[in-house]
Parts: sequence; structure tokens; C-alpha cells
Amino acid sequence: MDASDDLLDDNPPTINPYQVLGLERTATADQVKSAYRKLALKNHPDKVSADDKQKAHETFQSIAFAYAVLSDPTRRKRYDETGSTSESIVDSDGFSWSDFYREQFRDAISNDAIEKFAAQYKASDEERDDILAAYEEHEGDMDAIYETVMLSNVLEDDERFRKIIDEAIASKDVPAFKAYTKESKKSRRARVKSAKNEATEAEEYAKELGVHDKMFGSKKGKKTESSDDQLAALIRCNQQGREGFLENLAAKYGAKPAGGRGGKKRRANESEPSEEAFQAAASRLKKAKK
Repeated sequence: MDASDDLLDDNPPTINPYQVLGLERTATADQVKSAYRKLALKNHPDKVSADDKQKAHETFQSIAFAYAVLSDPTRRKRYDETGSTSESIVDSDGFSWSDFYREQFRDAISNDAIEKFAAQYKASDEERDDILAAYEEHEGDMDAIYETVMLSNVLEDDERFRKIIDEAIASKDVPAFKAYTKESKKSRRARVKSAKNEATEAEEYAKELGVHDKMFGSKKGKKTESSDDQLAALIRCNQQGREGFLENLAAKYGAKPAGGRGGKKRRANESEPSEEAFQAAASRLKKAKK
């Protein structure tokens, strides 16, 4: 049985699709798609431990069904008129909830899906809002900002993020927190150095796991697929191997635990990697290849 069949009821869940995706009823089609992609990446059942898998499947099913209703104009209109998700899919032309769910389950964390989302998210107004929201939430702590903002990378995004924050401070859209304005050059250099070191360690760790050539290519320079492609493939492999790889990878290269901005990296026997940890690992592995 495919993992996407686990706990899948023939009947879709009873939900308020706008609440599930965190949207207003006036949300545009692009806003619906963006909200779905972010939540699907964060809540995919293939990125949790076995103990949390049932809850993750239930959450992901709700997210997928909310998208099924709101992404189709006819189904959305019918829901808006009746307030019933079950009625919204009645007589829907060729719609199969089971097929739709399996497709979303399979495609949500594919390399292609991540790249498409990144292309739309990076340098967008949505990303800018997320950066500034993280800046205010963490009172200018750049380490915490990078842990919070999706798909962020210190080596690639620092100058761009700082420009966004500096402009917002100048226009008085956000306060000038001392943790940001008074951060020393030494601290900034240390953050960059740490990111570079982790990229190097990622390549060494890939060697330990026996997947170096698949992720980084052989010494001859031939690569079978990108690190993101390989991560996606590993996610879809057998449960034990997938969980062990991602858990160890996040423990060494993932985001720091909440509440410990400068503390130790999470250990392999703790919970499965978060979306931020997963994306940080993928980004650092990709950076190490350059």
C-alpha cells in the first residue's frame, strides 16, 4: 500500500476551507495557491515521526481538501452558497477525492513543487511581509529570523534581507531593535562562517551516509541528480530509512530548537525535522556543491 493511502477515508473531512488555509473569503486564486503550498510543505506526513503520522495525515487531508474546494471556481462558489464542503463536490465534473488527495500527497514535496514555490515566493511581497513579521516577533534577532522565514539561506539572502529591514526601519514601518542595529560585524561574520562550515559538513556527512555522489556528483564531476531531487527521492523511500536520514540530517544541519537561539543543535533522538529544518538542510546541501 502506498503511504498516501494511510488513514485515507473515502469521505473527505468536514471543514471550513477558509479557516484551514488561514484565508479571508475574498482571497484570490493566487493567495489560495500560496497558502496551500506553504501549509502543505510544513505539514506533509512524510516529514514526521511514526508517532505523529496519524495526526499529520489528518491535518494534511484537511489542507488538501480545503485546496480542492477553493482552487476550483465551481466548487468554491457552491461552498460559498451552501457552507457545506460535501455539497460543494456533489456532481463536480470528474472529481475524485481519493485521486486528488493522492496527487497532492505525492507532489507537495517534490523538487519541482518546491522550486516553483520558491520562484514565486522569493522576492515577493509575501516574503517581505514574512521577513518583517519575523523581525518584529524576534526583536531583530537575525538567527531567529533565518529560522522562521521559509527557504531562507544566510549565504544567499543576508544582503537582501537586510535591505528590506533597513528600508522598513527608515520608513518607520518597524522599530529599530538594538539586536539588529547594534549587531557587530564579528557576529555577522561568525554567522556566515558557520553557514559555510555547515555546508562543508553536509558534504562530509553525505559521504558517511553513502549518498555523496548522488547529491554532489563524483570526482569526475558527473551528477546523477540535484541534492534537492535526492532529498525528495529519499523522502519517498522506505519509512525507516527516510526517517533516519532526515532525522540525522536535521540534527546536524537543521534549524535550531525553539527557545534556544544560540544553543546546541538538536539531537537525532528528538522529534522529526520541521519544515524550516528540512529546507535549511536542502539549501545547505545545495550550497555545498558550488
